[in-house]
Amino acid sequence: MIPLMLDQLLQILSPRAAGQDVFVAHNMHPGTPRVYGGQVMAQALRAAAETVDPERAVHSQHAYFLRPGDPGEDILLEVDRALDGGSLSSRRVVALQRGKPILVSSVSFQRPGRGDEFQQPLPPVPAPETLPTERERALATGAMDESFMVTTGLELDVRLVSPVDWRNPQPLPPHLEAWVKTTGPVPEAQAVHASLLAYMSDILLIDVCLAATGRSFLLDDCQIASLDHALWFHNPVRADEWLLHTVEAERVSGGRGLARGKFYNPDGVLVASVVQQGLMRLR
Repeated sequence: MIPLMLDQLLQILSPRAAGQDVFVAHNMHPGTPRVYGGQVMAQALRAAAETVDPERAVHSQHAYFLRPGDPGEDILLEVDRALDGGSLSSRRVVALQRGKPILVSSVSFQRPGRGDEFQQPLPPVPAPETLPTERERALATGAMDESFMVTTGLELDVRLVSPVDWRNPQPLPPHLEAWVKTTGPVPEAQAVHASLLAYMSDILLIDVCLAATGRSFLLDDCQIASLDHALWFHNPVRADEWLLHTVEAERVSGGRGLARGKFYNPDGVLVASVVQQGLMRLR
């Protein structure tokens, strides 16, 4: 049985068709100051996938965040069928509110192929069963933010290997690791699991840049926002099984931070990679 909040997330990440290659989506956290970027990424991916032969799986997504989304407004997703080639399909998706784009995304799909295999190995980390969830930690420390519960809600199980105390910021090593999965089973369609991974991929990337520089999103001394985001899928993923998400701060300069991340499945297979640049401008 799918937990109630996870079922709500699955519905949020399933935009409704509203015309030829046009879709409408709702928001998961209507009480937040702005729409969570990972949600719009995931919705754009699902909208694009609806226009592609299911045999072709997503292998990359690139996006620019243009404006803060209003969580009180529906999101209109317009899909442009840029290419349907012999083995590749490309889509351009524009997410709009009040007639203005809040995100533009390119999504590429590929028919399955064969080739050589190489990957970076799974790093040694504690098993997820030995770690508390972010929700448990937030409840225990009184740090629960009811308006924005991406990592502390009831739809995702997120377990940081080395939790960050955002109320007492100090410079930390420039890497974070977290186990993450949904709190219940998810339908088999690969586009569903891929969209959930896109949703998860926006969790830690700005966080690791803040941690490396001793900043905190709880303070008002730094303007923080996602700028652009790139995601590559190397293998089919299952979002309802543990995924190890490792992130590393690459560079912080010019009021921006760049971070890289990897997702490993329980068998140690590197299933996805991600890079994000975020705004970290001092006020």
